[in-house]
Amino acid sequence: MDKRGNSVLENIKANYEKLFSAEKKAAAYILANPEQAIMMNISELARKSGSSEATVVRMCKHVGYQGYYQMRLLMSHDLGKARPTYDENEMLSSARRIFESSAARVAALEEAIDLELLVKAVRLLRLSRMVFVVAAGNTSPIATDLGFRLERCGIPCSYSMIPEHFLNHVSLGTSDDTIVAISRSGASKQVVQAMELARKKQMHSIVITGEKDTQLAEYADCVIQIVDKKKQALDTEPDSHLLEMAVSDALLYINRHFDALTQNAKDDKKEAGYGDDVELLLSEYKL
Repeated sequence: MDKRGNSVLENIKANYEKLFSAEKKAAAYILANPEQAIMMNISELARKSGSSEATVVRMCKHVGYQGYYQMRLLMSHDLGKARPTYDENEMLSSARRIFESSAARVAALEEAIDLELLVKAVRLLRLSRMVFVVAAGNTSPIATDLGFRLERCGIPCSYSMIPEHFLNHVSLGTSDDTIVAISRSGASKQVVQAMELARKKQMHSIVITGEKDTQLAEYADCVIQIVDKKKQALDTEPDSHLLEMAVSDALLYINRHFDALTQNAKDDKKEAGYGDDVELLLSEYKL
C-alpha cells in the first residue's frame, strides 16, 4: 500500500474494514483517542483497547507500517503538524517566548515527580559502592554528563557512550552497586540488557523514562517518569532531552543539599512526636 501523503489516522480509517475483529479494537481506540495513544507504549495500548500486544503489531502491519513504534512516531508527527503554533515571525523575534516555552515544560515536572522519590534516588546513589549510568543513542550524552557530575560530587561512577563498554562494566558489578538507566521510550535494547544484568547482580536501580509500564521499569527501585500523560503538559519533540537534563540537575541539587534535607525530615519527625529516628529514615534503603 502506498501511504505517502496520507496521515496515520487516514490509513487506519481506509483499512479499518479489512482488519480482523481483534485488530479493530486497537484501531478503534486509536481513532477515538489519538492524542492519548501517541503517549502509550504497546503494552498500555493493548490493555486500554482490550487487545493483545501481538494484535496491535498485526494491526499496524495491516494498515501499512512495520510495527507500532514506527506508526506511533509517524502519528505523533501528524498530530504535531495539526496543532496550532505561534506565528513563526513572532517566535523568531521573541527569545523570551522560546525560553518561556522550555521553562513551562520543566516546571510541569513538579506534577509528575515527587520530592520524596528524588530523595530516595539520591540516597541510593550515596550508599552505592559504584553507580553505573547507562543510556543508548541520542540519550547517551545525558548519561555521560550525569556520571561525570556525580563523580565531581564524590560518587564513584561508571559510564560510557559505547553499549558494549557499559554492558561489560555492569556485568562486573555487585549487590552494593546501583544502576541508573535513562530511556525516554523505556525500550532501548542495550539499556534493557544492562538492567537485566544489574538484576542478576541484585543491584539497586533507578530508571528515568517517559514510559512507566515497561520492562525497563518493572523491577526498578525508583521510576522517575518525565512525562505527565494525563495533562500531556510535557509533549516535546523526539530530539529534545531538556527534561532528562532537568531531572539530572534535580538529583545533583538534592545530593548537594542532602544533609539539610534529611535534617529537615528528622526535625519534622521530632515535631510530630516520633523522636530522633534517623535510622528509621534510612533503614528502608540500606544496602
